[in-house]
Amino acid sequence: MNLLKEKLRSGKHLIGFEVDLCDPCISEMVGSLGYDYIWIDSEHEAMDYETILMQIIACKAGGAASVVRIPFNEPYLAKRVLEMGPDGIIFPMINSAKEAKEAMDACLYPPSGKRGFGPRRACRYGAQDLFDYIQESQDQLCRFIQLEHVDAIQDLDNILQVSGVDGMIVGPCDLSGSIGHLNEIFHPEVLRLIDIAIDKCKKANMPIGVAVGANSEEDIRFWFHRGFQFISAGSDISAIVSTAKSQQIMMRNVFHD
Repeated sequence: MNLLKEKLRSGKHLIGFEVDLCDPCISEMVGSLGYDYIWIDSEHEAMDYETILMQIIACKAGGAASVVRIPFNEPYLAKRVLEMGPDGIIFPMINSAKEAKEAMDACLYPPSGKRGFGPRRACRYGAQDLFDYIQESQDQLCRFIQLEHVDAIQDLDNILQVSGVDGMIVGPCDLSGSIGHLNEIFHPEVLRLIDIAIDKCKKANMPIGVAVGANSEEDIRFWFHRGFQFISAGSDISAIVSTAKSQQIMMRNVFHD
């Protein structure tokens, strides 16, 4: 069982950081800072498969788990990422138990699922016995699904019955958009839906986390006290822009003294 999955199952609170830019050095740098996992985003970013592979390798070098969000719930989009041997994979926009089952089928070998066989880095390029890999693969990967639509919350009881899911991740922004309040993530109705998800997952002993762009202590405390077990907050882009903005203001002030 990989370390990330052990931490999840133990109930430990985990912190993550999102990498959006394509330079693997960022994952290595951030991974060395003590984050539990690096969220490698290929849903909204320009990363190709080779870049994702380099990011996964860089996470390992930095000492953090690699978790890749693929663009959509399609088996062919997951397959090549799975063969790279990440610590986790994220399927976005899962809105029903049927879609959750399709996502798990893409990750699990028969008879549990429908994943095609062809591991590469995942079996250490053949250094691991393939029969051992087949037996152990289910516990060597964390499989996450994102709850980003009101339909997902409404079908959550059924989604929680799908075998193979290791954790749920709430996407507050898209969830807010699904009820007509895009980006109003603190809208009372959005928070009500989030609270329903947290309550149902806790009752089912399902780890649940959240991914947010904000990285202030106030925001982190808000989501932590809401009841999430793991939180991914901030990103390389936001960190660079925030620091550069502060630097620019400081330099302007110096020049106008």
